[in-house]
Amino acid sequence: MPPMTRLSALSLLMLSSVHAQDTEVPAREIGESWTGKTLSGSTAQGATASMQFQADGTAVLQAGRMRDTGTWRVSESGYCTTWKTVRAGEERCFTVRRAGNRLTVLNPDGSVSGYFNDPR
Repeated sequence: MPPMTRLSALSLLMLSSVHAQDTEVPAREIGESWTGKTLSGSTAQGATASMQFQADGTAVLQAGRMRDTGTWRVSESGYCTTWKTVRAGEERCFTVRRAGNRLTVLNPDGSVSGYFNDPR
């Protein structure tokens, strides 16, 4: 096999193994494992971020120098948040994917909202 073909085959094999490890986090698990915990990570733009989800449905967000409070709930396919300041108080729902100990939070359009360490 020519060197370039071997390299292409190896790249495809590596990519498929990465995607095989990338799995959707079920909403039930989000509710069970995130409640009462602080998730630490970063926004898609690279700012340090943390989120705390409480059992009573309240939440705290810290992203860079910005701090906000609001509510959260488990949705059918992930979770939803409503912050007092962020998005002018409009609710947004997210899905979450896991690769190893890293969680990727996805906006409704599939773009990345942020990355967090798995609190489990």
